[in-house]
Amino acid sequence: MIKARVRIRSRSTAMSKSIVKSLEPDNAEMKGLNILTRATANYVSFSIVFDGRIETFISTLDDLLRCVQAADATIGMISKNKAS
Repeated sequence: MIKARVRIRSRSTAMSKSIVKSLEPDNAEMKGLNILTRATANYVSFSIVFDGRIETFISTLDDLLRCVQAADATIGMISKNKAS
């Protein structure tokens, strides 16, 4: 069993909540995979447990981080446009 905890700083609590919400569809059921996401003040936290091959785990973690990066960029752009 492979476990990881990832904590990423965000710009605000609202941004953390938006990032977590945007990733919900990606948390599809995959055999042996459990991802818990949580938004806290200025942080997005992930607890990942996987019962499978390390290569698959690394690919999943990489995909998750890319999704966080895309969500952050998109939400940041929307927020910036609203402020204009």
